[in-house]
This record gives sequence, C-alpha cells and structure tokens, in this order.
Amino acid sequence: MGKSIIIIGGGIAGLSAGCYGQMNGYKTTIFEMSDKAGGVATAWKRNGYTIDGAMNWMGGTKPGTALYNLWEELGAAPDWKIHYYECDSVSEDKDGKIFTVYCDADRFEKYLLGMAPEDSDVIKEFIQAIRTDTQYDISVEEPPEPHNESDKTKIGQNPPLIQSKSKWEGVTFQDFSRRLKNPILRSFFEKSGTQPLKMLFRELGVHNSKSAGYVIGGARALVKPIEKRFRKLGGEIRFKSKVVKILVANDKAVGIRLADGREYHADYIISAGDGHTVIFDLLGGKYVNDAIKKMYERPMLFSSVYVGLGIKRTFDDVPSSVSGYNFLLNQPINIAGRERKNITMLAYNFDPTLAPAGKTVIVVSYPSNFDYWHELRQDRARYQAKKERIAREVIAGLEQKFPGISSQVEMHDVATPVTWERYTGNWRGAYVGWMRGAFDNISKTLPGLDNFFMAGQWVNAGGGMPEAAKSGRHTIQFICRKDNRQFVTTKP
Repeated sequence: MGKSIIIIGGGIAGLSAGCYGQMNGYKTTIFEMSDKAGGVATAWKRNGYTIDGAMNWMGGTKPGTALYNLWEELGAAPDWKIHYYECDSVSEDKDGKIFTVYCDADRFEKYLLGMAPEDSDVIKEFIQAIRTDTQYDISVEEPPEPHNESDKTKIGQNPPLIQSKSKWEGVTFQDFSRRLKNPILRSFFEKSGTQPLKMLFRELGVHNSKSAGYVIGGARALVKPIEKRFRKLGGEIRFKSKVVKILVANDKAVGIRLADGREYHADYIISAGDGHTVIFDLLGGKYVNDAIKKMYERPMLFSSVYVGLGIKRTFDDVPSSVSGYNFLLNQPINIAGRERKNITMLAYNFDPTLAPAGKTVIVVSYPSNFDYWHELRQDRARYQAKKERIAREVIAGLEQKFPGISSQVEMHDVATPVTWERYTGNWRGAYVGWMRGAFDNISKTLPGLDNFFMAGQWVNAGGGMPEAAKSGRHTIQFICRKDNRQFVTTKP
C-alpha cells in the first residue's frame, strides 16, 4: 500500500472517496463522529417503524447509464430493489380537483391533452422537451472543477439536447403558464413562480427513462453495501471519532486531532462534511479568500422541520409520487411560527421494510429557520413542547383530508434543523447543503493549503446521493493527478 488518506466523515461522499482511494492504491481511514456510516443518508427507528431521513428518489437506477456504473463500482447496485414511481406529484386544489404529474411521458401527454385540448400545441412542445431530456446521461468521469465541463461536453455531443437547452434556457414556470389557456394547467405552473422549467424537464426525463427511482429499504439499504465494499477493499472506518482539528505544517495538511486528544497523520486529508465546520472550525478560518467569506456570511441553505408518523393504515388510495401528495387545508396549521395552508405528505406505502404489515410511514416536512430552533432549544421543555405541538398540528391537518387518521397514529417523531446538526454535524442543519443552481460547483481545495481536499454536497452542487458519490470519486481523481498516477476503477 502506498500513500495514506484520512477522510473526515463516513457519509456517502466519504465512503465513496474511501472506496476509490483503496482502488487506486491508497491506504484510507474514515473517521466518523456517529456510531454508524451514512452521515445525512440516515434513518431511525421508532416503535417498530423506520423513518427514512434521506431517500426519496435518486438517479442511477438504470443499467448501462454512467451513474449506474458508479453505483456498481461502489457495490450498491447488484442487490438493490428499485421502486419506480407512478407520479412525480399529485396536487389537490381548494375545490378538490386533482392535478397529477405522471412520470411516464406518454401517459402524461395523454392526460394533459384530455384535460386541455385547447393547449395541445403547447403541451406537445412541453412533452417533447421531457422526451429530449430522457436522453441525457449525467457524466461521472471528469471532475467538474470549477464548472461542469463534462456535462457540457455530453450535451454538446447531442444536437437535440443543445436545441432544447437553448430553447428553454431562462424560461420559468411562470413564463410558461402565460402560454396556457386551461385554468387548471395554468394554475399549476403559475404557482411554481420563478423556478426554471428545465428543472422539471430534467426530473421527469430521468423518471420517464427509469434512470431514477427509490431503493427499497431507504438510505440504509444504499449505505450498507457501500460500507461493505469499502471494508472488502481494505479500508478502515472508526466510529465515535469526532475530529476537532486538522493538523497543518508549513501550509500542508498532515493529520487530524480527535475530541479525545488523539492525533493521526496521513499524506492527504479529505473532509467529507460540511464546508463551514471544516473551514472555520477545524482549520480556524486561516485558509479563506473574500469569495469564501462572502459565501458563508449570507448562506442560502436547505433546512427543515421533519415530521415522521407511523400510521395503522395502508393508504391504498394515495399513488406513490416523487414529491408527494399536496392538498390545501380547510383550516391552516401553525408550523414554527408560520401559518401553513397546505400539506405535502410522502406516504411510504410502497416500501414494506419501513413499517409492519398493514401500516405506513408518512413524512411531512416544511422549510424552517435554524435560528428559531436553536434559540428555542436553550429551554429543553419549551423545545420539546413545540415539537409535540407541531406533530399535533400536522396530524390535525391530515385529519382534514383523511378523517379518522388521528386515532390511527401509533408513532410520531419530529426532527428540527437543530436535530440534523446534532446528529450529522451539518452546519445549521443543512442536510443537502446549498440552494444552488444545477451547474454551480465549488472548489474542492482551499487557497494556500496543500494536500487537503473537500468532498460532498457542499462542493458538488445539486444535492442528493449521486452527487455525494460522484464527489468522492472526483476527489480521488484529483489526488491521483497530483501524484501522477492513472485513476483506475474496479467492480466487485
């Protein structure tokens, strides 16, 4: 074995870096603060139910695609079972009218034409954009540093993708709604505001091609085989080992110090955790520039309050959907000081591993402010009382749509942004990092610091488990380049 690498964080990015490091002749050791691998790709058990905190859908489930090849190399793909969603979303308006976004493009087109024949030309144009994006295969081969040139190249090799990208560039949901005559159809697109429409094309494209789905068993079912693969490749993982400092000598990262005072040294250090903790805590803010400072001064981050419910009910009448079933409430509910007029529920009735037979796990989440919860937690009794109140509010909201559900709730659990920070270490509870554009990427190195790299969702934009896995792979590619060695991969 050649040079050594210490990896801080045993999430998917850290495990991926560890696997590819081992494949390329490096001795890799992962230090994980928790007692299990996975990081934010996590789940927890409550009263016989499993609440999954990460797995909704992920890309790379179609054999022959680049992302599937990535999961194969990491040992995850061979034994998984994939659920493919029927719908992307289901929305119900105040009058009880339902609008469904189907994952199958042909079915969605037929549904839209039946609903709004007056918009047939616009609908066909819209569906063609989805079919075009079905051809898109996300590259994993080249690190996207500082911009995703590999994906640009991939698009450049496909004229229909070039034309589609050019045609829809800058078009928002709201822009598109103005072209529609049908009030139901127009309302659906209008309420999504200024979000870029191409995001929907990309999402529906991968679901239409069955390049994306849900791994039965959730996040843990994905993490376990990757951890197993890492160990079989000869990697070592140390749990309950919180890193509090990165050791530096002559502006070169040389090791780490744990919370218990022990120190470990290696040729390279990779941080696979959140950017703020490593830059400003573990490195003391010594290796930054104005751009980095600005990025962390006013961050736009994903954080939420997350309500998991175990319910003695099968919800056979609720179709499986990527984004969930959204409905308006007769009476608004109050979530962390904000009035909410709707609920979006994810019913995991398609995964028998998460709940006993005849029962279902439901998840309802809302964006929520970290500071609100951090301040509240200073008084533990008030903090717990607020969590209990939110659970009651959500159950009361569900009761409006599903009469009798209150008596069927056997378990409830509320995770706040503070919960995410405590258990995963992610700054301000931002479990998927930044709210950034699809092709924005952040440097995996810091100015003035040698032999140090960052991996994970804080440097690879877009969020999600495939991006975390890609990031770990790309980081090892950078290290191989630095050592003038060819990057190689193997499969189990």
